[in-house]
Amino acid sequence: MSLIEEISQQYKISPELAKVLVEKGIRNLDLAEATFNPVLENLQPPSTLPDLIPAVERILKAVGKGENILIFGHEDADGITSTAIMIKTLKVLGANPYHYIPSKKNEAYGITKSAIDYIKGKYNPTLIVTVDSCTSCFEGVEYCKEQGIDIIITDHHEVKETLPEALVVNPKIGGDSFPYLAGCGVAFKVAWELLSLKFGWDLNRIKEEIPELFIFAAIGTLADRVPLFCENRILYEEGKRAYEWYRMNFVKAFEEIRRQSGYSNERPTLEELIPIVSSGKSVNGENSGVQLLLSEDVASAEEILRPLWEASTSWQLKAQAYLEKAKSLIKVVRDYIVIDLQDAEPQYIGYVASQLKDAFNVPVIVMGRREDGIVVAEVRAPYGFNSLDMLNYLSDLFIDYGGHKPASGFSMYERDIPELFEQIESYFKLHPFENVSLFYDLSYNRVEDSKLEELYRLGSVGVEVRVLFNSVKIGELRESVKNYPVIDPENLLDLYHGDVEVKVLLVTSPNGFRVDKLVRA
Repeated sequence: MSLIEEISQQYKISPELAKVLVEKGIRNLDLAEATFNPVLENLQPPSTLPDLIPAVERILKAVGKGENILIFGHEDADGITSTAIMIKTLKVLGANPYHYIPSKKNEAYGITKSAIDYIKGKYNPTLIVTVDSCTSCFEGVEYCKEQGIDIIITDHHEVKETLPEALVVNPKIGGDSFPYLAGCGVAFKVAWELLSLKFGWDLNRIKEEIPELFIFAAIGTLADRVPLFCENRILYEEGKRAYEWYRMNFVKAFEEIRRQSGYSNERPTLEELIPIVSSGKSVNGENSGVQLLLSEDVASAEEILRPLWEASTSWQLKAQAYLEKAKSLIKVVRDYIVIDLQDAEPQYIGYVASQLKDAFNVPVIVMGRREDGIVVAEVRAPYGFNSLDMLNYLSDLFIDYGGHKPASGFSMYERDIPELFEQIESYFKLHPFENVSLFYDLSYNRVEDSKLEELYRLGSVGVEVRVLFNSVKIGELRESVKNYPVIDPENLLDLYHGDVEVKVLLVTSPNGFRVDKLVRA
């Protein structure tokens, strides 16, 4: 019996919906159980990640021998929370780890020779553990080995045809964990196994002793916009519950600064913490976001937080200005948008690309500059477009590149920009991307109550399924969905008389069915 048949029978859903789950990363029945019953007990054991056990054994050996350990991260909320998870865990184990996160403003992504030289001169580590980065850092890994430094990679980004010669803990490679864990989810599993082997702690004991790990994982998972179901939903829900009863120092400081600034005294949500954590910037590798998350008292947390609060506010204003500039440069929208913002700092271009993608529903590339003049770019793609396929086609022009299908990035020399524009045009001629607004997972020619019930059940556990109802009478659809929560802010379902035939794209969510698109058939 195939996995699709097993899921269909065991969870009483149609084979076509079971197939959608498999396509979305449900590799086995254990992950199906974690999807339909997202409780702590169904979080898959760390050993389901490739290379995890030898990686953890090497880390424990380093802790036991008192070696210098450095955590190498990535300057975004996922990378910052991943770094905090690893540092907090290693400190509980008795180590005194350092961290290094390269600055997006003036450093390349991933571990480079210059970063390694600096790290070796300042910290002299014998072991580097990466988080949320470095699956594709071939030269950096080799240089580490030449310098006598062991390196363990923990990451979640897409993998290329080959891997660096190191232990690589990444669910994209294989194993039985959810392939779309965030970087902090991978770091959490490494931490879980370390604490289990050293102290015999299970997840409930970890939650009692170090609830921060769950909270950090929830913040990073939410920030990285990974699919919020299966193991990701478990980490998010458990972190949210831990956040309700455990007040970290930096949250107390956040509340106090908000009160002094005349804002509501209400406790910030996890979503509200994301821009503050993301505002953490690196100076010589030391990141203020990591320092904030790990602050040991409210006073020091407040001292770190005040400039981050100001930076977050300033960031919003500057990001909006760059967005308006980008919009002014758009004359005609075809299959894609490419914009060179030239002087834009790297920390703003991802936001601009995301906003343009949402506004125009086409793949978007936005370029800016590092301080050394290197061009950096962020790519954001709507549902149905694989941005990495495009970057693979263009890869001869890049210094480096990587990421995920919907969100990726690259760096290159400015002299190659004219050729980049030509090659992008060539790519879209070969791979036209049409009618993106109606890309879907499933298509039905009639509305059936049993199908809606199955879809609603999947949405309630966080599975996003895009369903196209093709040439159905709008009145029949209205009648069928009236017993479910429906998110329809534009009142699209009320546009026409009940006998009018339409194409409707519904998207499942924990809050009900979202009406995404509606056109006359």
